[in-house]
Amino acid sequence: MKGFSRGAVFAILGISLSLYLLQVFTPLRLTSDGIAYLSLAKSAITMMDIARTDFPFPKGYPVFIFLLMRARLFSPATLVMANILFFLTALAFTFRTLSSQGFQRSHATMACLLTLLSFSAVKHITQGMSDFLFFALAAIAFWSMTLSGRYKWLITLPCIASAIEVRLIGLALIFPLAAIIWPFAKKHWWRGLWGGAAVVAIVVAGAWAGRRYFSGNLHLLKNNGLGHFLWKNIIAHSQDFGELIANVPISKLPAWSHAFVLFLGASVIVLFFVGIVVLRKRSPMCSFYMIGYSCVILPWPFTDPRFWIPAMPFALLTIYAGGAALLTKPEVSIAARRAVLAYCLIFCLLGFGALGYSTWLTFSGPRFPYRYGDGLLRTTYLAGCSAPSAGVNQSALELLKAYEWHCQDTH
Repeated sequence: MKGFSRGAVFAILGISLSLYLLQVFTPLRLTSDGIAYLSLAKSAITMMDIARTDFPFPKGYPVFIFLLMRARLFSPATLVMANILFFLTALAFTFRTLSSQGFQRSHATMACLLTLLSFSAVKHITQGMSDFLFFALAAIAFWSMTLSGRYKWLITLPCIASAIEVRLIGLALIFPLAAIIWPFAKKHWWRGLWGGAAVVAIVVAGAWAGRRYFSGNLHLLKNNGLGHFLWKNIIAHSQDFGELIANVPISKLPAWSHAFVLFLGASVIVLFFVGIVVLRKRSPMCSFYMIGYSCVILPWPFTDPRFWIPAMPFALLTIYAGGAALLTKPEVSIAARRAVLAYCLIFCLLGFGALGYSTWLTFSGPRFPYRYGDGLLRTTYLAGCSAPSAGVNQSALELLKAYEWHCQDTH
């Protein structure tokens, strides 16, 4: 990866950011999860029911959206801009963390750059999803753990608690936190007692916030049996890793290639676990973070590569460490480095393709309802400026009418 010159990195970064900024002109892009988040925040404006118990996700992100709506700042443009700012903040702090943990600056730069150009990040940057707010909070929390001095806890603990309230996966931050506290606990039991109490409190609060997730998993395990449950997990997460590494969603590939993507993903998972072991000596914090992340994500038997976006720089370097550990011969290592450089170039080109596609959607004008998504919300978008018809998602329609969807473009 040293073959990447500083000029090339800055050029890729500049083009990427320019294309990302063009997405502020997009119509409001809705998904099922996004509708749930935004609808809860919208209903809280008039009915103040943001504390309702039937909401299936943590409420940290709806609270953020509620504040934007309350201040009359919410729109598709501010939503996208907030996501971009959170994303860049997260990558900046992640780069500092990786550098402080002994990774080469070139490797840390490349891991963050590939995350920036991941198709999954490009896809979700325009949507009302919690991923980027969580990424920023988690990145700041992890960075603060690498600092020295007692006052770092004034940053670490609030950020971890906030991250868990935004996304349950924030529980993964408990693992590197425990790795920091443990050496002190062995030397000074009273410090360990206070640190352990803080960890237990955060775990209990997170477990309570994620009780629906855990109960849902237990329900699936009970109904499907252990063998079927494990098989679904293997397939789902092989697809996740396959899509992330190939930087192409499997839905955009021909059917004959799906088995190859799953095989690629399964192979990468093996390298990932090898890398976790390898990093145990170089960076215990990163190793424990990946263990914690895996403990929360991997038991969920459904595929969605966006779950890995907040940990993607760490995951990429973990996979790289696993692969490097298996290549011990110098001549193989030289060839492998060239292959990695070629892979990074291809990954970036595919990322630009994803950004180009997203920009095409952004400026689709009246064709947007026909081009966006899988068509399930097409009728809803078309009804955005006319009388509702059959098949309209009422919650989505209310959001479109309230928050500046470009309905005039449909005429």
